[in-house]
Amino acid sequence: MASPATLSPTPWQRLRYRAGQLLMSLRPEIEAEERNWVEAALGPEAAALFWRMAPRDRRHSLNVAQALRRQGHRHPDLLAAALLHDVGKTVQDGRPLRLRHRVVIVLLNALRPGLVSRLASPDPQSWRHPYYVHLHHPEQSAALAQAAGCSPLAVELIRRHQEKLAAEPRSEADRLLALLQAADDVN
Repeated sequence: MASPATLSPTPWQRLRYRAGQLLMSLRPEIEAEERNWVEAALGPEAAALFWRMAPRDRRHSLNVAQALRRQGHRHPDLLAAALLHDVGKTVQDGRPLRLRHRVVIVLLNALRPGLVSRLASPDPQSWRHPYYVHLHHPEQSAALAQAAGCSPLAVELIRRHQEKLAAEPRSEADRLLALLQAADDVN
């Protein structure tokens, strides 16, 4: 029998978690000390990209980075990836991923897995484009981070942040990716 730690959450547990995440995001304030740390951690161009994100995405990304820091992780590329991994959700052309889309995506993923993929449209003018953004934001986030001067490793971590690791991490990039994913999953 599998231990409780190895069991995957049920769709309803995941939905309840996401509902709690939504409630926590309703007050996405960032303190002055946090602002200063973001600026120092990212540098001017990447920090400007961070500040272009929607407020709740900034708060989520900062929470991910802070979780890593509380665990003692100080790798600058890991922290940059934590801060910018979701930047492609709202910093882009076309229709960005808004709160209402996220709620629908969570519900659809819980009730009708695969439907979000069928709804997604790459046409930036389509009402279905936000579902495409949801599915493809890792690539978009990585491209934006690269253009803002982030390191190749930070860009790789961002691009791969939703990739499922099949085995134990074999490289430094995989080890950092596993850390990023774990912090993202609980924030």
